[in-house]
Amino acid sequence: MPVRIQTADELTQLTPAEKRVAELLVAGASNAQGGRDLGMSTTTFAGHVGNIGRKFQITSRLGRPARAHAVLDSGQIAPPAAPAAVPEFTPAELRLLRAFAKYPETHDIAHAAGIAQADVRPQIKELVAKAGADNETHLIGLSHAWELLGAEPNETSSTATEATDPRRRSAQSRAV
Repeated sequence: MPVRIQTADELTQLTPAEKRVAELLVAGASNAQGGRDLGMSTTTFAGHVGNIGRKFQITSRLGRPARAHAVLDSGQIAPPAAPAAVPEFTPAELRLLRAFAKYPETHDIAHAAGIAQADVRPQIKELVAKAGADNETHLIGLSHAWELLGAEPNETSSTATEATDPRRRSAQSRAV
């Protein structure tokens, strides 16, 4: 029998248990809280989070937000419930948010966002507060719910253009 090579989509498909874990991950649950909510040990929950990361090639210990972004971007789970009011993020804040969703390491985030490494964590903390998120991973989940993250914008559009896009602005004004 010939060997069947799995496609990239097949390799990143989450198991039912991983989907349940991912739903709590994107809502910002800690390993302890997620384990309690699903009736599993903290270690088992953390193991599933690790498996999710490996499926999307995110192995950094700092990668919870990037894992959340990857599973939401894959469309395998829905974003968490979010307040109707979408925060008015500046173009620089949106650039940082997108970099933070994509990269787990501070130096990569800084480079992609065009800011100093020392400014990354304090500015992310400000984004968490501005969004009313419980933590950094929840920020990513809320950002997907507000459609601030998702499929990569085309290469000809700028972050500033996206932030001022009339469709985005009308969605934001309806939500407020």
